[in-house]
Amino acid sequence: MTELNDLTPKRAAILVASQSVADAELVGKLLQDEFHNVRLSTKPEFAVEDFEQHRPSVLVLAFDTLEAAQRYYIGLYRLSTVVHETRHRVVVLCNKHDVWTVYDLCSLGHFDDYVLFWPATNDAPRIRMSVHQALRIMTAKEQAGDFTPRAAPAGVSAPKPPRAAAPAEAETDTVRLGRQASGEQAEVHASPARQPAAKAPSAAPQRLAVLVVEDDDFQQKLIGRLMNGLEIDVLFAGTGAQALEQMWEHKPDLVLMDVGLPDTSGVEATRKIKSIGQFGHVPILMVTGHSERNIVVDSLKAGAADFLVKPFDKNTLHEKLRQFLPALALS
Repeated sequence: MTELNDLTPKRAAILVASQSVADAELVGKLLQDEFHNVRLSTKPEFAVEDFEQHRPSVLVLAFDTLEAAQRYYIGLYRLSTVVHETRHRVVVLCNKHDVWTVYDLCSLGHFDDYVLFWPATNDAPRIRMSVHQALRIMTAKEQAGDFTPRAAPAGVSAPKPPRAAAPAEAETDTVRLGRQASGEQAEVHASPARQPAAKAPSAAPQRLAVLVVEDDDFQQKLIGRLMNGLEIDVLFAGTGAQALEQMWEHKPDLVLMDVGLPDTSGVEATRKIKSIGQFGHVPILMVTGHSERNIVVDSLKAGAADFLVKPFDKNTLHEKLRQFLPALALS
């Protein structure tokens, strides 16, 4: 017989996930007066570990954009084997511009409920009521004998049973594991270790990816054109926040980081990326129109590997790329 969870406000596990410590703490404080088992998850590299350790009955997504909330939740289903079997409800906090979109997502079962919360809420108790309602629904289902785990978001399938890694897979680094988890090369790794020759996967090398963090459209197009002819997938981000999202989604092999960004400095964005263990090895080249000593020093302290001073030409850019992407230098 399946054991009932304790879904009372004093015992029910609540997890607040956010990319901002301040936002998570704000939401946590609003909930802690009535719910006594609230935990926060604010470091992307520990997202799966936090969920698996806490096993929340209610997951509150307190991200500043709906896109970030969706990416986080889909990431859980792609990287965790526990989330598929953990009964939980999802409450997402949104702004007024995303109300109809998140309504549609809730109607489709991607999330369970939403609260109009950002930038500042005039109805603070609403989030508490949403959590209360989630626990009541779960209690009613369990009392009725319904212990069905929550369905995965659309387009995300359940993970396959673990198997012993082949020698080649055992040598795969963290970046490649992240790409496999996001769906790339799924056909190759879902196949048995021994295959008939006709079904063997292609031996074509993995394409490299370079993230260009630049808010000027003209500069984005210029750098993109300068990379024409190279076996590289070029990604773009216009802000520091978008850069971090691209890092988690695409796991690029190198970053070109503009010093001036609309939401933060390139130095601070570099420091944030380098603080995440999975990205510590990714070289970041600062792109700047000047080379003042303080910018150079601050960038190097933040973890930058080198600089590109504007304006630069195709040969200079290609030389830098080959310097920091050995696989490209051999192509």
